[in-house]
Amino acid sequence: MSQLPNLLSMIPTYKTKLPSSNKSISFRPFLVKEEKILLLAQQSEDDSGMMDAIAKVIEACVEDIADAKSIPLVDVEHLFLQIRAKSVGEVISSIFTCPETGEDINLTINIPDIKLNKTENHSNKIKIQDNIIISMLHPTINSTINQDSTNSFYDILIDCISTIQTQNEKIDAKLLSKEEVSEFIDNLTVPQFEKILDFFLDSPRLEYKTKYTTSDEIEREVILSGLSDFFG
Repeated sequence: MSQLPNLLSMIPTYKTKLPSSNKSISFRPFLVKEEKILLLAQQSEDDSGMMDAIAKVIEACVEDIADAKSIPLVDVEHLFLQIRAKSVGEVISSIFTCPETGEDINLTINIPDIKLNKTENHSNKIKIQDNIIISMLHPTINSTINQDSTNSFYDILIDCISTIQTQNEKIDAKLLSKEEVSEFIDNLTVPQFEKILDFFLDSPRLEYKTKYTTSDEIEREVILSGLSDFFG
């Protein structure tokens, strides 16, 4: 029998709350084996591969999450940042390209300073007319990544429709074909469609606000949002 110590039993665990539901959940830091998954994904420079690696790390490190690709993206981002902070430190070195001057700006991001932006009274139920209510799901990795390509926003929107409540019945959109849901969306009026867009615009998101000075000595402000911004 091996005399090597069981190091896994000595790894600390931490608690955090999911932004989408405020549910308390336990997690541990990632180990060398999980860091290898992230490093390989980074070397591939493939967005879908990176999101797949992040999902695998979350599934390994977080209790009660067996499929990280099916939970809201804001929860994925929050969990990965918390795991990363407890694994290798709370500071992220990032490079941001100033939209005004085009120059690269080196940023130092402290993970505890990344805040949740949550619109008051945000709801997943959208009343598009008196007798029709659409129930929405927040975007997930599954809804944003389709095999090796990034889905268009229209595809994501269709995938995020959960149910359609009419005066007579509640229709499960997941039992409909993509073409049927697409036809339903295409026949909305512009104001009705904008109500669905507002759901995405008002969805909870992680943001980091900071100021920086460009070579022309002008102080500017930027708001970074999402893992691609934080680890840019």
